[in-house]
Amino acid sequence: MIRALKAVRGTTTLFTEPNEDGTYKHSDAVPFGKPLQLPGPFDVTLPTADFPV
Repeated sequence: MIRALKAVRGTTTLFTEPNEDGTYKHSDAVPFGKPLQLPGPFDVTLPTADFPV
């Protein structure tokens, strides 16, 4: 389950698998300009080249 996508200081972070306490089991960070793979059920690549720095 994807819960949040956060963009801060030139980096995009995808947080997945939320815990009951509001934290997440996994996070994947990529710098702007690098693609971010969204897991199923979406299974798409999110381009980040146009995200503002």
